[in-house]
Amino acid sequence: MKLIAHRGLRSKTIKENTMEAFKNAIQNDKINGFEFDIRCTLDNQFVINHNAFIKTKLIRLHTYKYLKKRYKLPLLQEVLDLDTDKIMLVEIKNRYLPYHKLLKIFKKYQNKNIYVMSFHNKVIEKLKKKNCTAKLGILNYILNSESDYDLDFICLLNNLTTPHLIKEYEKRNVEVFLYGILNEDNDLWYENGTYIVDEVTKK
Repeated sequence: MKLIAHRGLRSKTIKENTMEAFKNAIQNDKINGFEFDIRCTLDNQFVINHNAFIKTKLIRLHTYKYLKKRYKLPLLQEVLDLDTDKIMLVEIKNRYLPYHKLLKIFKKYQNKNIYVMSFHNKVIEKLKKKNCTAKLGILNYILNSESDYDLDFICLLNNLTTPHLIKEYEKRNVEVFLYGILNEDNDLWYENGTYIVDEVTKK
């Protein structure tokens, strides 16, 4: 069983999607990797933030220099520069991207353990067609049941998943990530699963 820290390993003093949260995940022996969100700025830089807005500012309408000065948002490259061989699970939030630039970044860090996913299927399909060097996957692909799924991994909601479904994907060499885990008693845990978790107090 593997654990991926959702938006980094947070605490009362460490905020999500920050360099501190990612370093905290790297230093924790129970954690096998960390997940984070990227968004594109007006000047085509990739910054780390979950929401489209930061405070009242829409990220895609502002430059990186502006956002860095006011909100200290880290760049994708800063995260990928971290000294670790743990999984770095990148969730792409934007539908429209400067693909050439993103592919160039992933190629530069191709020796890192990078996984890339999105709810936007076409974004991942386009990265695949352009021979992205990172491992690629989609979240909740067609109700989790497409027989022609041909990506490296899939990310499924834990409460919509069964051991049988996990085994079917494993037979096709598709790695399964599960999310929606809150470390509660009714969460489902499978021995071979890779779980995106908000905390590591259980299991």
